[in-house]
Amino acid sequence: MFCESCGASIPDGQSFCSNCGAAAPVQPEVQAAPQPAPQPVQPVQQYAQPAPQPVQPVQQYAPPVQQVQPVYVQPVVAVPAQPRKSSGMAIAGLIMGIFALVLCWFPGVNWILGLLGLIFSIIGIAKKNGGAKGAAIAGLILTILGVVLSVVVFGAILGTSLNQYVEQAESAASAIAETTY
Repeated sequence: MFCESCGASIPDGQSFCSNCGAAAPVQPEVQAAPQPAPQPVQPVQQYAQPAPQPVQPVQQYAPPVQQVQPVYVQPVVAVPAQPRKSSGMAIAGLIMGIFALVLCWFPGVNWILGLLGLIFSIIGIAKKNGGAKGAAIAGLILTILGVVLSVVVFGAILGTSLNQYVEQAESAASAIAETTY
């Protein structure tokens, strides 16, 4: 027979479960079939079953109750968003730098663009809260490259023109010198 509470095996004749202490289920009486005439049987020594012990209730372990400390929550203060400062000077410096580099073939125009590009880029870098310092630095670099290329192109054009002028002047001077002697 098995305990209905815990499922442990209960020996016949025991009225309580030795595992959980619950009362053993009652078995219905089974009518025995008539038996043939008894045969002489040798006496068998039976051991007396121990008397059932009173079952003590099982104490459940309950963890000690801890008092919960109150949690401090930082108050949230809504701060209005600051309007983002524009980075117009940095962008203007970048654009002037691009134009200075592209138009390096025109010295007069390029020097004006270079000067404006330098001014706008330096102001864009110097701004404390400017959001486009990278654009201002790129504008400064492009402006410097554009002005340097413009000076090189202007020097090449001027050098070529001067050489032609000097050659023409020398040939004219030699022609005059030959005619006078």
